[in-house]
Amino acid sequence: MKIIFFGTSDFAAEILKPLIEKFEVLAVVTQPDKAVGRQQVLAASEVSKIAESAGIRILKFSTLKNTEAESEMAGFGADIFVVAAYGKIVPGKILSIPRLGSINVHASLLPKYRGASPIQAAIKNGDTETGVTIMLMDELVDHGPLLAEEAITIDKDDTTPVLSHKLAILGQNLLLRTIISYEQGLIGPIEQDHSAATLTSIIRKEDGKVDWCTDASAIYNLYRAFVSWPGIWTKFNGAVIKINKCACSDYVSSNKPGTVYKQDEKIFVVCAKGSLQLIEVQLAGKKNTDIQSFVRGHKDFIGSVLG
Repeated sequence: MKIIFFGTSDFAAEILKPLIEKFEVLAVVTQPDKAVGRQQVLAASEVSKIAESAGIRILKFSTLKNTEAESEMAGFGADIFVVAAYGKIVPGKILSIPRLGSINVHASLLPKYRGASPIQAAIKNGDTETGVTIMLMDELVDHGPLLAEEAITIDKDDTTPVLSHKLAILGQNLLLRTIISYEQGLIGPIEQDHSAATLTSIIRKEDGKVDWCTDASAIYNLYRAFVSWPGIWTKFNGAVIKINKCACSDYVSSNKPGTVYKQDEKIFVVCAKGSLQLIEVQLAGKKNTDIQSFVRGHKDFIGSVLG
């Protein structure tokens, strides 16, 4: 089986590994290197690093919407294209090139959570179950017919990186079984229930702003979903303060939402229901610090109203 793999994220990198072991991966298509960190140093994707170490050809197209990309893809003679968290729309003309078509590994139980951020959406919404879907691709976002699905439990403290790794391991095994079964004609595509579809979007920095007039459990879910990026944040004396570690508490206070208080030597913020325990915070432009050290350096923090 000859494969071309499209992917960029850490999730995609995990999906790629067993494909290299079991099949002939002719090339890897990943997004161009991106500037990261304060120094804005160009960094290759994890997919690119794995492909390089395996001696696989790496393609980093700025766009796939041209005849040059189509010609290059067709020239490989691949049996199937596998796409996992590539980060860009793959045009229909490219998807239809291989004899078996193109399949996608998506980190949700489609048709729920189509789009760019299915893992974050499941955690943010407090779901207790998600999964991996293998689907045949068409030109619409996560719209194509299903080949296989498998569910997994979301633990109450799972963060996006933790759940992403669990789903990647699940996806590895499911993908291998699906490719073999599909090539042998043992399984066929099943149309999605499009009426039940929900769509996720690209996450923006402002999505991490905390609304203290919501329940503590919802804010904690937001933290778990956005822990890698953009994080969750609020304002203290007009300055942005990130909440880098927290916990959900049943403690209640008569103060209005957003009020910081101390109880049992711990620091909490009042929410619509319950309280959020602060463990580590970071003022804009400063280093991350434990909450006790922060309070010692900011005597007016206790009793302040965040927001």
